[in-house]
Amino acid sequence: MTEARPKHRLDHIDGLRGLAAFAVLLGHWAEYVGHVTPFRPLGELLTGAFREYFSTGRLGIVAFFCISGFVIPFSFSGPAPIGKFVISRFFRLYPAYWASILLAIVVIPLFTGQIFGSWQVIANLTMVQMLLRAPDILGVYWTLFIELIFYGICLVAFAGRLLHNPRFNLAMMALFLTLALAMGGYRWINPQSDLPVGLPTYLAAMHFGTIARICVLERDPFACRIFWPSALILAAATTTANTLAYLHAKNELVGWVAANTGYLGGLALFLLCALKRWFGGALFAWFGLISYSLYLFHPIFLHMFVGLWPTMPWLVSLAVLTPMLFLGSIGTAALVQRYVEAPSIAIGRAFDQRYRDWISRRAQNA
Repeated sequence: MTEARPKHRLDHIDGLRGLAAFAVLLGHWAEYVGHVTPFRPLGELLTGAFREYFSTGRLGIVAFFCISGFVIPFSFSGPAPIGKFVISRFFRLYPAYWASILLAIVVIPLFTGQIFGSWQVIANLTMVQMLLRAPDILGVYWTLFIELIFYGICLVAFAGRLLHNPRFNLAMMALFLTLALAMGGYRWINPQSDLPVGLPTYLAAMHFGTIARICVLERDPFACRIFWPSALILAAATTTANTLAYLHAKNELVGWVAANTGYLGGLALFLLCALKRWFGGALFAWFGLISYSLYLFHPIFLHMFVGLWPTMPWLVSLAVLTPMLFLGSIGTAALVQRYVEAPSIAIGRAFDQRYRDWISRRAQNA
């Protein structure tokens, strides 16, 4: 069973989503191999390229968030749009997410010895474990919490009839960039601080994605007037905030140059996709279809990679485990999309239809 692809789907947007997921996978592979390989030229090449100068992981995440801003605010449609939105998002996100938790708590202890406590597992099931002060089971889960924050903003904005208003989205983007600059300034003064400067910059990218949609597809005159100034403001303010936050930091996984070039690269790819319709075609579309599961499940194979690496000579590990990581992640993502994501989405649509029928009956009886 596969999810039918509606004719109105934006295939180039799906293609960028697939490219973004693959960029995150590539970045995680390069960062780990660069850290552990005893062959210094390879280690220095990978560490310099992916950690110090250009983070493909950051690129993929920024592209994801811009896409969310381009797509999610326009999921409110039909009768009972708020209920439809909540139902569709729940069945789109949570079943595959829960499947990744289940596989992670079974597989990761076998390869790394890491044990997950009951509270950590229960908290992670909510997707808001950050609020519950429980660590993520898989490192990529933090981005889903940001996604939920954006959903909350969308719900409030829709209720206030502001969601498709370019002025509102410009104001929200400016608000989050101002917050990022303030946090970056604080971290410049306090380099050991772990204030999450990325969070407001990613939320700003989402609101820029909405402005892009209102301009490119809805041809709103005001949105089109502010489109390029908004892009330049987003790039400049984020670069400034990242530089302030990361230049002297000792507790970040990427250097300040990589943080900036990765963000700007993700923004550039989104602009090429939205304006030029790059990343169309069957292969990109297929990767887009499995992108959510690829994003969720590849860290499990990365843990397997980490656990098995020391058991073999490094060159053998590189030759054997690299295909395992990439092919295993992609193959598992395809299976999860087919047997978890697609059925869950279908169940969500059926549930939504029943909900709308119930709303209709209540209206008729009122």
